[in-house]
Amino acid sequence: MQNTDLNKDIQFFANCGPIRVWSLVITILGDLCQKPEDFITGRALGHLVARLGVNNQALRVALHRLRRDGWIRTERDGRSSNYYLSNQGQTMVVSVRNRIYQSNPPKKIPIYLIVAPPSVSATDFANTLPESACNLSTRIALFSGDTTLPPNYLQIPLEANPVPDWITEIIAPSALQSEFCILQKAIRTVLSEQVPTTIVDRTILRLIILHHWRRLILRQSLLADILLPDQWPGAMARRQVSVALTRYDRPDLLALNACLDDRT
Repeated sequence: MQNTDLNKDIQFFANCGPIRVWSLVITILGDLCQKPEDFITGRALGHLVARLGVNNQALRVALHRLRRDGWIRTERDGRSSNYYLSNQGQTMVVSVRNRIYQSNPPKKIPIYLIVAPPSVSATDFANTLPESACNLSTRIALFSGDTTLPPNYLQIPLEANPVPDWITEIIAPSALQSEFCILQKAIRTVLSEQVPTTIVDRTILRLIILHHWRRLILRQSLLADILLPDQWPGAMARRQVSVALTRYDRPDLLALNACLDDRT
């Protein structure tokens, strides 16, 4: 029997954006399977995504895509299957784990404005930029930290605080900020409710919050939390997410699998 209170809580996130099933599966495995040997059973995975509105056919298509693209691997267990992150999947998940779960990103990191000479093509310029960089125009960018650039590039420390509105719009577009606000409101509403009593219901709330946060934070420039004030919507959403992930803590995976397998 489904928990109607949980259904109501899930509905609070209806305006947070569409759920791509393959991405939701990565959120689930990335959060619950912390070690290479960790897995989630097929029955448990099916139950979790079903509570978030995903049917069996959509899940099968997503799993096929993830296997094809090397994200997951499958092991048969009698008539069922167990799902693991592949080595590639583990590598990809770990590479962004800090961005997703970090509650207090560092602020005191030097920012530089870099300008390439006119002889450098836009493609070559983009290829020289570190991951933390953000293009401002064809041959002008901002980046954080230390990196080695060609000697003919102009590199200037950025001291403007606050940054101009047009830079804010590039590193944190208004549409993205609006989505952070919607997510923050949904989380705040759910946090005002009683904590679910079952491991399954707490896990489902954890996963839907984490999935929408992951979807947004991986679209956000790495520079936003360094350059923008503590009250910008992304930073405020991060604080709400941190509270939520503490409240709906990561479950014991063996216990969760056993609980969900017993339901089917």
